[in-house]
Amino acid sequence: MYNLKNIQSSTQEVAEAIKAILSTDVTIINQDLIRIAATGRYKSFIGEQLSEGCSYEFILKSKKPERIVQKEISSRCKNCSSLNSCEEIATIGYPIIDFNDEPIGVIGLIAFTQEQHDYIFNNLHSINTFLGKLSFLLAGNLQYEEMIEDLLLKNKEINNLINSLESGIIITDDKNNIKNYNKKALQLLNCKDSELNNINITKVFSNINLEKLYSQQVARIDNTFNKSYDEFIIKAVENQINNNTKSYLFEISKYSNAIIDAYNILESKNNIDFNHILGQSTAMKNTITLAKQVAKSDSSIMIRGESGTGKELFARAIHNNSLRKNNPFVAINCSSIPDSLLESELFGYEKGAFSGASNTGKIGRFELANKGTLFLDEIGDLPIHLQPKLLRVLQDGSFTRLGGNKTIKVNFRLITATNRNLENMIENNEFRDDLYYRLNVIPINVPSLRDRKDDIPIIANYKLREYCERLNKNEKTFSDKIIEIFKKFYWKGNVRELENIVEYLVNISNEDEITDNLLPYHFHSNSLIETTERNSKENFMSFLDDNTSLKKCIENFEKQLLEKYINRFGNSTKNKQKIADILEINLSTLYRKLYKYDIF
Repeated sequence: MYNLKNIQSSTQEVAEAIKAILSTDVTIINQDLIRIAATGRYKSFIGEQLSEGCSYEFILKSKKPERIVQKEISSRCKNCSSLNSCEEIATIGYPIIDFNDEPIGVIGLIAFTQEQHDYIFNNLHSINTFLGKLSFLLAGNLQYEEMIEDLLLKNKEINNLINSLESGIIITDDKNNIKNYNKKALQLLNCKDSELNNINITKVFSNINLEKLYSQQVARIDNTFNKSYDEFIIKAVENQINNNTKSYLFEISKYSNAIIDAYNILESKNNIDFNHILGQSTAMKNTITLAKQVAKSDSSIMIRGESGTGKELFARAIHNNSLRKNNPFVAINCSSIPDSLLESELFGYEKGAFSGASNTGKIGRFELANKGTLFLDEIGDLPIHLQPKLLRVLQDGSFTRLGGNKTIKVNFRLITATNRNLENMIENNEFRDDLYYRLNVIPINVPSLRDRKDDIPIIANYKLREYCERLNKNEKTFSDKIIEIFKKFYWKGNVRELENIVEYLVNISNEDEITDNLLPYHFHSNSLIETTERNSKENFMSFLDDNTSLKKCIENFEKQLLEKYINRFGNSTKNKQKIADILEINLSTLYRKLYKYDIF
């Protein structure tokens, strides 16, 4: 409901004007019988509430004007608590009615002298007409003020709403002049209020094609305003205010942020937790306990283990239990990308940075991982020329895209993984020791499947159920014998190899029980099924006789061990490096021993 309190200043001006014209005192009260305005002897009582039962209360209820001439005999005055102290000779009260036909106050003309009394009642008709117009004026003025206040409130609510949005918002009129914007827009455009207010939007985005944008509703646009040289995704929405007037709302966001948001949506499906890591062995439990303990830290982690042990699974579980879990997890395998492209994948590049580069540029993995976790798998394969650049990013928390000159600040938690012997690589000048110390703050070693044989039945049966469901096969089980073979097998490829053979068996099995006769040939080879301990013992004992020296025994064992690894892994340079890593010797030392024992 409207209240005259909201226009008290202008109500007082009306009261003063009435007194100046009619030479009588005036009081104006609201619907709560509070005196809002007054002249003469009642001016000092502004703000006080009139007593119940006064004549104005009846006028509010009846919504009709009334006059009181003789208060002693007036039915309107007999119940008034101020009757005995009242000095008024006569009163005219005129109701103020709002546009909803509700009474919101009364204008009162008061005669304290006989002269005032005579003037009022000799001109009663014209005075009532005059008061009626003033009453209408006050009601209209109040409604106008209330509407203005309501509009200001709604405008404040709209500004609060658009300022709460993560995107920048710009609103223009039908001539594309900027009329409103939020704080995020100022931040994105790197400008002040005075720079953006009422300028044409084409001065902000000089290459903007408004007609094309209005028809397509979204565009990718370069921004050169204030020399910020950023790219934006802009969405445009038309608002038809009336037949002749339109306004436009532009939603702006950085192109790089849009790419990151899209990446996060895709990555959100990979919500890996520690309960996804199968195993009840002591070795695996200890590894999981350590990973959980350090998950909420921001220190760098290096996960080490053979190929196929689940190093990325650990990295994702650590991220999803960290303080950065609501931000991106970005993974890249350093060995899967050619050296010539790996730098642009990590750092990103500006358009035209090099021959063959995209004409729109590209966001690198460092930028994608901002506020989240960056996982560099196979870190041992990171080219030596990129290692100091990675070290610089870790030290400074900033980098520059290829072909660019703008420094980009980033804040990510780094997790690396490798199956290589980095310590030997450092000795051979293949890996920087200063980078190694930055990466290897918290080492986590994932045990091989051979070191947790009790977990093999758990993993095999879990994967069996999974592949049966995925391949629409009836539920199957493994025979006891095949589980025993699994537990004795070498599993060079670890869990990944176990998953491979389970999927193979599900595909070819026609029975509910999968038996060992379905296993490929190499599972029945004694050299692979026998345990490592038994092989080692038999091989070592074969070197001994009564006349064999200790030096000769060691040389014989060393030769057979090298022959075993060459036969297993191959004779290429890369495989020799792998053998050297396993034996924890330098590659040059391996070559000397191969030459010594005539192994090629």
